[in-house]
Amino acid sequence: MGPSSESQLQPAPASIPTPILTLPNCLVRAYHPQDAEQMVLAANSPLIAKNMRNTFPSPYTLDSANNWINLATSSPPMRNFGILAPDGQTFLGGVGLRPLVDIECRTYEVGYWIAPSAWGRGLATEVLKAFSRWAFETFEDVLRLEAGVFATNLASAKVLSKAGFVHEGTRRRAIWKNGEVLDIRIYGLLREECLGEQS
Repeated sequence: MGPSSESQLQPAPASIPTPILTLPNCLVRAYHPQDAEQMVLAANSPLIAKNMRNTFPSPYTLDSANNWINLATSSPPMRNFGILAPDGQTFLGGVGLRPLVDIECRTYEVGYWIAPSAWGRGLATEVLKAFSRWAFETFEDVLRLEAGVFATNLASAKVLSKAGFVHEGTRRRAIWKNGEVLDIRIYGLLREECLGEQS
């Protein structure tokens, strides 16, 4: 007797993506549906949400994780990735790129978050340095990476500086977050600063 028609209709589970970066303390790879529960454990913290855009859900639920995984993996090229422990199982954070538009089309905004349980280990700096290089090598038209950090988020400002980004200025009173008006500090990294190329 052959296999049932029901078993023949079941799609094979998608394999875990190959990492784009394998670093001493973590790996960076595309999101996978199996990541959702681990993402909730890592991301569901007001300590993360208070320094993110309001589009970052808080509380961070299983639906939040599944929605983000679907969005991040729906169409190439991949620009958003998970940060995982070297075992490839424990979710530690996320990193990604957002292309700017119009006359800024050769600038990408870079963003990242790290689970509070992994803070204080230099993980964000390690990832941002390697990911910036990967971004410039992968997207050859990109001339500049940019990141904005709330002026109150001193730890993230330090990460950007350690990763080679330059503080270029401050947009005063530009942010309204959780009932508070904040300045946002703008950091930039040029292709030649990262790769050592001449412009």
